Amino acid sequence: MLSTLPDEVNFLDCTLRDGGYYTNWHFAPELVSDYMTTINTLPVRMVELGLAGKPDSHGYFASVTSSKVEQVAAGLLVDACVMIDAKDVLASELPTPSGVTRLIEGLMPGHVTTVRVATHYSNLAACRNIFAELSHTGFRVFVNLMQIDAANAAEVEMCLKEVTRIDTIDVLYIADSFGSMKPPRVQELISWFAGRIEPDIGFHGHDNRGYALVNSVAAATAGATWIDCTMGGMGRGAGNTASEQLLPLLTRLETSKERALLEHVLRHFDPLRKRYGWGSSAAYQFAGSNFIHPSYVQKLREGGALSDAAIIRRLSDLPADERMSFANDKLSALMAQDIA
Repeated sequence: MLSTLPDEVNFLDCTLRDGGYYTNWHFAPELVSDYMTTINTLPVRMVELGLAGKPDSHGYFASVTSSKVEQVAAGLLVDACVMIDAKDVLASELPTPSGVTRLIEGLMPGHVTTVRVATHYSNLAACRNIFAELSHTGFRVFVNLMQIDAANAAEVEMCLKEVTRIDTIDVLYIADSFGSMKPPRVQELISWFAGRIEPDIGFHGHDNRGYALVNSVAAATAGATWIDCTMGGMGRGAGNTASEQLLPLLTRLETSKERALLEHVLRHFDPLRKRYGWGSSAAYQFAGSNFIHPSYVQKLREGGALSDAAIIRRLSDLPADERMSFANDKLSALMAQDIA
């Protein structure tokens, strides 16, 4: 199967952004410094340094600016990007150009070459002016189509047609937001877009069902030329495709560099994994199989008071039309249920 990989697969490490869902986007300076040094030795094309435009209540890497990039990533040898949430613009009363400007305040094209826009697949058309404003500012535009696994054939085709009408998207990502996909579904979605649209295709996996790595390989063999990964698989919910597993599998990574990568993960990310507990589990698998927002499991597991069996019982009570979006009031109701 690996013989059918595209000639060039680009790897994007998004540890500091997706991993921030556990640390509130705070990371120790020593970890960040070692991370940049390690990335420079790896066949990684781009690093996602965090989010842009989030409130001060979040950590350092939730509101990335050019000055912050100079402080923490001046020695980074690869391109950098940040992510914005389209909802932060679409829900604003400001005109789109002003809404985008507010989010990327203090961020200029330079070391950060790219802005990724996370949007629900149904909002793709509404984001056209967001993409245009970012492109006009000088950034490359990557788009993460969120929750696309829940789309039916007509909705996927609608997304494809919309992409053909937009000329400011450089890479279109299929994001397995629920960690629900199996390899055949990944290949179906990648193949649906590959060859029919101008932008390159990317894949962002989550490991709820334990398929992040195999799904990433499936995406690459189906024609995706951008694949996401994170150190130790650190990321929202069950986490992502692990860099230390993906890179040796799909590149000719030297043994010495693989060892250094593993030592980096053991030193910095294994302690965080033990503290926060990401990784595939029965509860995450149930959530992934049923299109339940991963933050419910992540929040219900905090503190270790609830077993996976108890979490599954609670999640089973969520109405089908309330499962895909996360809300604190629904979480409170789930937490208040008596443990059977």
